Amino acid sequence: MKQNRKEIRSIKNKDEAVAGIVVAVMIVGLVLAVVSIVQTIYVPKWMESREAEHMGVVSDQFSQLKFAIDSQIALKENAPISASITLGSRELGFFMSNKAFGRLALISNGWAYRITRTLGDTYEDNFGILRYTSENAYYLNQAYNYEIGGIILNQTQGSVFIIKPEFSVIYNTTIRQADLSLTCIDLVPNEEKVSISGYGTYPVRTEYLTSTNNTITLVKTLTIITQFPGLWFNFLNSSLSNAHLVKNTDYALTKSSNQVTVTIIEPLTANLDLKKITISTQITPGWSDS
Repeated sequence: MKQNRKEIRSIKNKDEAVAGIVVAVMIVGLVLAVVSIVQTIYVPKWMESREAEHMGVVSDQFSQLKFAIDSQIALKENAPISASITLGSRELGFFMSNKAFGRLALISNGWAYRITRTLGDTYEDNFGILRYTSENAYYLNQAYNYEIGGIILNQTQGSVFIIKPEFSVIYNTTIRQADLSLTCIDLVPNEEKVSISGYGTYPVRTEYLTSTNNTITLVKTLTIITQFPGLWFNFLNSSLSNAHLVKNTDYALTKSSNQVTVTIIEPLTANLDLKKITISTQITPGWSDS
């Protein structure tokens, strides 16, 4: 009888041990299942939201950069000002995820114009621009351009002016004359380092140098050379039509893969007031996330 009782206790102990192991395995499996669901479903959404938020930060920083440059131009003082640009965002610390990187570059000859007069004279000039390009892992990639004073957002759906450049049109219907005005800000590097990439925050140092004005009379064509001809096509057309000029009657617009041209149609005459402002620009080492 005693032996039977011992055998029963032994069986119970074995059953309890097996049950404990089964419970432990089930808990581990449940935890792994939850972690897997979070990793595959929620982590991409969290990271996409984080990268989208970072793109908003970059947009604000470019606006602050423009404000800093505009302030320097208004004061016309050679006092340097720095505005920071954040290149990327960090990964999550407790789940598997990827960092978002970015690239900031000063591009010489990134924008240009070519003007011809009815007398056959030609005027040309090139301008430096500042471009940020994202390298996101989850959110769609975007690029921000500071281009002659305007700010352009470019992404897969197209491009748009966040802040438009300074271009105005005044039309005198009595004498059939259009007075155009264009302000072009040229960003020129003051050192060899013209680009930086990573995910840290880096200051962009700017300093006002010079400002010149030039009035060109009897303009026949104005050609803009840019990476965004479609955007400039719409911007120029809107500016001219808002001044009560009629497309294909007073002016014609054509575009190609990298330029857009405004042609003045007689008897309309046009004068163009050109203002060029030179800003020394430096991408300086700052602080980075580690």
